[in-house]
Amino acid sequence: MTNLLREWKLQLEGYSRNIKLFFWFNFVWNLGISMFGLVYNLYVRSLGYEQTMVGSIVGMTALAAAIILIPAGIMNDRFGPKRVISFGLIFTIAALTARSLIQLHEGMLISAFLGGMALAVVSATILPFMANNSTPQQRVHLFSLNMALVMLANVIGIAIGGVLCDFFQFLIGLDEIHSLRYTLLIGVAIAALGVIPMSLFEKSDLEKEEDTPHRESLSWKATWREHKTSIQVIAIFCLLGLLSSLGGGMIVPYLNVYFEDRFEASKSAIGIIVALGQAATGVAFLIGPMIAKRYGEVKSVVYLQLSSIPFLLITAFSANLFLSSGGYLFRQALMNAANPFYNSIKMSYVHRSLRGLASSSGEAVFNLGWFIASPISTGLVFRYGSYFGYAYAFCITAVVYSVISFLFYFFFGKQRFKTLE
Repeated sequence: MTNLLREWKLQLEGYSRNIKLFFWFNFVWNLGISMFGLVYNLYVRSLGYEQTMVGSIVGMTALAAAIILIPAGIMNDRFGPKRVISFGLIFTIAALTARSLIQLHEGMLISAFLGGMALAVVSATILPFMANNSTPQQRVHLFSLNMALVMLANVIGIAIGGVLCDFFQFLIGLDEIHSLRYTLLIGVAIAALGVIPMSLFEKSDLEKEEDTPHRESLSWKATWREHKTSIQVIAIFCLLGLLSSLGGGMIVPYLNVYFEDRFEASKSAIGIIVALGQAATGVAFLIGPMIAKRYGEVKSVVYLQLSSIPFLLITAFSANLFLSSGGYLFRQALMNAANPFYNSIKMSYVHRSLRGLASSSGEAVFNLGWFIASPISTGLVFRYGSYFGYAYAFCITAVVYSVISFLFYFFFGKQRFKTLE
């Protein structure tokens, strides 16, 4: 334990001012966004819409992100993250505010589409920004710590969101719709505070990105010739990301509704369950670098992903809330703990001038997978009910995650590509 703390202390001391400011931005941003994410599906249901409407909204958000992410990545490579984050943050706050107020079917879908675009613009900057402001030796720890902070923000945001809903409804006496709406608006206001640390990013650090060759100065043919390996790696990660999103999109967007439908859990209970899942994941992120040091980054990804599958099935088939919640906690921690290694590997094999494209293209296909999977999942629940419908969706996810793990080891376990740093 002492060695672990000493290792993290040395890492923290080595991070630049920009990285430390970015931690604050990402923490506050995710605190508000997690509150919004927990409550919004419940808000849609409170308006009288069916589960299929929730699926349509998730699908529209994912489709919008899939459309804008690659252009956003190219903009990030060209203009730098501060301008891109500023643009995305302003439009995200506007879109989320609209989503909190609009009740009409068409307006909800349009605002979900616009909000998905704006959120995607912000998310496209995260990996390239951290990679460009760190050394290869720092990245596993850096990505792990950032994700742990995001999980902590999610824990706090989700817990507050669930409690606030019940507070407004049962203690203040508001109806369900207004209690959910006020909670959504509070989440948006908290997310908006992220503009403060974002505005303090130092230009001197960001100029490092501007010194690199811009992708737009090369034709696609010249880019392929000069960065063939990087483009091949990007394509592989796109394939893996698409499969991952097809599996995750079957269950992840609906976990809050799942606990309500299957077990009739209260909103506070749902908030606590989801928050504990985030907390468990955060702890796993902090321990993750020790796992990578022992087994290597590639094997760590495979081991963690495969070990999460039994717990995924426990969540799917258990008829007991506590057992299902326990399976959910372990599945969250194990599956997501592999993400920092996954991202570190991606950044190490891709040329610096293409990192924005690598990050955004991966997220684009990820959102495309959610768009494809969402009607399948909601259709299963609609046809087979809250037990078997969700169980089938979880089983499909388990099979897809197994395939991803084997493909990842096939491509990167034998060092088929040369690192570029």
